[in-house]
This record gives sequence, C-alpha cells and structure tokens, in this order.
Amino acid sequence: MPVSGKQLAHMMDGTLIRTDSTRAETLELARYAKKYGFYSVIGVGVFYPLLVEEMKGSGILVGSGCGGIMMTSALKAEFARQNLALGCAECDMVMNLPAFKSGLYDEVVKDIRTVKDAMGSHVLKCIIETPLLSDDEIRKACELVMEGGADFVKTAVGRDGPVTVHHIEVISDTVKGRIKVKASGGIRTLDAVDRMIDLGVSRFGVSYKSGAALVEAADRR
Repeated sequence: MPVSGKQLAHMMDGTLIRTDSTRAETLELARYAKKYGFYSVIGVGVFYPLLVEEMKGSGILVGSGCGGIMMTSALKAEFARQNLALGCAECDMVMNLPAFKSGLYDEVVKDIRTVKDAMGSHVLKCIIETPLLSDDEIRKACELVMEGGADFVKTAVGRDGPVTVHHIEVISDTVKGRIKVKASGGIRTLDAVDRMIDLGVSRFGVSYKSGAALVEAADRR
C-alpha cells in the first residue's frame, strides 16, 4: 500500500551507526529527524546524551543498541539499563547467532529474555540477521524471538547483506501478527517499502539520508 512521505517518515528509525560517525554528523541526523518527522533516531553510544538533548520537545524517540555477539547476556542487559538511564527509549539487540547456529536454542531465548527483563515496558527489537539465515532458520529465529519476549523481530544491521522482500515474506508467514516487524539493512526503493508494509512491517531502519530520500520520493508520487 503506497504511503505518504509523512506516514513513511513516522515509520522510520533514522540511523547513523558507522564506526567513524562524528558529532557533526550526529547533529545532522538530529536536524534531518526533525525536518522529516522520523519516529526515532539511533546513533553511536558516545552521542546518546547529545541525541537525547537534541530531541527534547520534538516527540522523536532516541533508540540505542545494547551489544553484539561479543557480549554476554548480563552485559547486554547492563548496556540496556544504562541506555535507558541516559534517556534512550528503545533498544535494538542482536540475537545470539553463535548459539543459534549451534542449535543452542534455550540460550538464544535466555539471552533475549535477560535483556527484555532489564528493560521492562520499554521496546526491545531483536535483530536476527536474515542475510545469514536460510528460510527455515528465519522461521526458527522468529519463534525464539517471540518466546524471548521481544517486542519486534528485526531483520538485519546491514553489514552482512541487504534485507529482501522475500525475507519479510518468510517472517510475516511465520509470526502471523504475533509480534511487530522492523525491516532494516539496505532498503533503498519505495517499491520494496510498499511491499514490506503490505506484508506487515511497521518500522524501518534506514540511514538518515536514505530515509530522507525515500520520504521525498513518497511525496512526489
């Protein structure tokens, strides 16, 4: 279903998570977010306080990350608590892929549950990295994310390949509306966005400049 630019912007988490992200770029992210009306912004950890300050009074949330595969569950939970204390409203975590690929599914669920318990009512999005998974693995990962209590299943960070409409088809067919879906990782076209919305995606993670381009394209049609 085609959406307006305003509608699309309010489904977007504008991101700036490059390793070499600067303070000046983070301020630009904040300006873009307010200009286009993004739902939230996600930057790098050192600039969370800056983003929280910049977003005051705008109604735009500040999201955060809480550790990848090098982190234990306890450390991820502590990152989440610290981020919330700084004023972040949401956290995105990466599923324990080494445990998942090893068939240690109880460990995957425990990892997600530990972080969710630390966050309480705040929104937790769990990244399953669809480009690294087969269709059957995507289905299994979705079930584990739901069992762990996350609020969203999220496709990918974007470093290991792009999310595809097919990935969303598999996720949608699996979750059947039981959990919200966030699509992220290399989304660049309105056609993909429209098809993903039709499949149940309610949030998108897009680099802030790509997000602005998509919003402007939606308003031109």
